Amino acid sequence: MTTPNHPGHHQQGGPAAPNRFAAGAVDLGAVKEAADQRQRAAERTRQEAESGVRIARSASVTPESFEQDLVVRSTQVAVILLLGSQRAEGCAEMSAEFTRLAEAQDTSGEPVQWVFREVDVDATPEIAQALQVQAVPTVLALAGGRPLTNFEGVQPPEQIAQFVAAVVRAVDGRLPGLPETADGEGQPVDGAEATDGADGADEPGDPRFDEAATLLDREDFTGAVAVYDRIIADSSAEPETVTEARAARVTAVLLHRSASGDSDDIDDLLLAGARGDAFDTLIERIRVTSGEERDAARSRLLEIFSMYDTADPEVIAARTRMASALF
Repeated sequence: MTTPNHPGHHQQGGPAAPNRFAAGAVDLGAVKEAADQRQRAAERTRQEAESGVRIARSASVTPESFEQDLVVRSTQVAVILLLGSQRAEGCAEMSAEFTRLAEAQDTSGEPVQWVFREVDVDATPEIAQALQVQAVPTVLALAGGRPLTNFEGVQPPEQIAQFVAAVVRAVDGRLPGLPETADGEGQPVDGAEATDGADGADEPGDPRFDEAATLLDREDFTGAVAVYDRIIADSSAEPETVTEARAARVTAVLLHRSASGDSDDIDDLLLAGARGDAFDTLIERIRVTSGEERDAARSRLLEIFSMYDTADPEVIAARTRMASALF
């Protein structure tokens, strides 16, 4: 693997202290920005559906196309992104294989379920920095505007095919599909709705998120958590809305602990968005300690798991690693 010219680095000396007085801190839970992002994505999806233009199955990403090619596109189908370099051995071969698999979907007779995108980290180092890529090649899978899974290093064609298949299974039935038309007359295909979609993407963001953000500005964390709980318990809420509410609820709980002076190093990692680091820190404590200290680390990890969706892929993976550390 090769290190990018300008990779993103984790901050030395631990995460920065959270700004617990600003709604901006809640952006870690994708609250208001996520709602705005959904509206932008919905409008661009509508425009694409009306245009009938074929969306590229494989393409290079530029800073200008970043939001459309990664954020918006991943709300329609899974996006597999290769961050590579001509300097790195094996990147060209991996790119060719991903391209072949992506283009082959057009001959399968099935709806397109994923697209391939590529970033040259030498030409656009700012993208590698934004994604905190430490080495190339790195492959990221995105769905619903969020990272799903990733791997680093060169992989042979059979492993690439297995990775693609796993990503497709993970998002099966959860995304609407590409907003392309069959005849250029604005009739969506692949199960995607141009307007008034079943997923409600064209509807304004849930105003309850604004209510919660106002409460957080006032440091009424208990009130904000109650609002998120109402959204989560709302049987008529869309799955994406519930997912955002769960993430925002976690942030509100962590902000409450921080404001009360009860937070610890694990809370700080979670609040800084380093959830994987928090999981790994506790799993390592389980692995190297014993007795009460080990039990405390296990209980803390289970407490954190309970804050997130049980179907979250990162939580599932961490549970598996915890089991290995325990047994």
